Amino acid sequence: MTRLRWATFGLALVALAAAGCARRTPPPNPLPEVATGAPAAAPGAAVAAGETTAAAPPTEEPEAPKIKLSELCRRRRPEEESGLDATRRRLHQTVCGANLWLDTLFGGERNVENARRVSGRLELSSIYTEADGNSPKVRLRVNYDLPTLKHRFNLFLGREDPDEAIQDRREPFAVRSSVFGVEGDEKWLTGLGYSPPGRYSDKLDFRLGVRLQSESKIYVQGRYRRNFFIGERAVIRFRETAFWENREAGFGATTSLDFDRVLRPDLLLRWGNVGTVSEAIDGLAWRSSVLAYKNLRGTSAFSAELFVRGETGADVPLREYGVRAIYRRSMLRRWLFGEVIGGYTFPRKELLDDREGSAMIGFGVDLLFGDDPY
Repeated sequence: MTRLRWATFGLALVALAAAGCARRTPPPNPLPEVATGAPAAAPGAAVAAGETTAAAPPTEEPEAPKIKLSELCRRRRPEEESGLDATRRRLHQTVCGANLWLDTLFGGERNVENARRVSGRLELSSIYTEADGNSPKVRLRVNYDLPTLKHRFNLFLGREDPDEAIQDRREPFAVRSSVFGVEGDEKWLTGLGYSPPGRYSDKLDFRLGVRLQSESKIYVQGRYRRNFFIGERAVIRFRETAFWENREAGFGATTSLDFDRVLRPDLLLRWGNVGTVSEAIDGLAWRSSVLAYKNLRGTSAFSAELFVRGETGADVPLREYGVRAIYRRSMLRRWLFGEVIGGYTFPRKELLDDREGSAMIGFGVDLLFGDDPY
């Protein structure tokens, strides 16, 4: 009987324990198991009767490392790279990074591919004349289309003669020369340009620019260009530029008229004329020249020019006349050009000065960078 009583008591304890477990709710599982291949329950979905689940704690995503703009423009460095190639690559990388930063100022996302298509040129030259002595020069020109503004707007940056740039009176050499006149004083210019849709023979563009210095110059420029083709071998090029500058030049306009004639596939003859009037000029500042351009073998070219220039309202109306020639060719690389210039002119600046002959000689290096250098 004693053994039977203890067995009955033990069975009663087990029954009571089982009944208590059936009435209790199991503790929540912080990480509910999901069968492999079965979709997870959507947030807020009903749970089976008698069961509850706890939401998993949110996980914080690590912040992406910040990348320098210059790194976005970095290109693969070749295994064998000379100092000259490295200079060109770093120059392009620096300008590309600056353009990425400027692009965001006008809204939109950075367009790395477009920024890499930036192009420009760096020019180093030195010219000596008996009349003015030695004049070393450094020039830089960069142009970048803005993709966020439908490529109709472009940013430009350059170091050049501000009077030439504002008045649109750049030298009309058929051979693009990095050796310029000795009278100019290079300054940094930057601004925004706009080119509405147009044909090759009929174009209009505008510029708003600033000369970077302690007392900044602001200028506005509008330019209209038209080409009149005469047969298959001749063309008349007309260009009219209206400008305004806030400090010295004021309002003004420049008219350019050139006549080009192809004598042979390798020989071009040009008669170029340009005249400028402004509030800072007495009368008309004019220049006329006859130029012959000869394309030589490979990437070499030769050009000879006979020119005369003056200013109608000045004390000395005939400022200078003479002849000069340029030989230009690529060297070491297809994007690196060297040139030599020589000539003899007869300048006269003041009324009391005698007009005496002045020999000139100069050397220049022109480095093009970017996918589409101009």
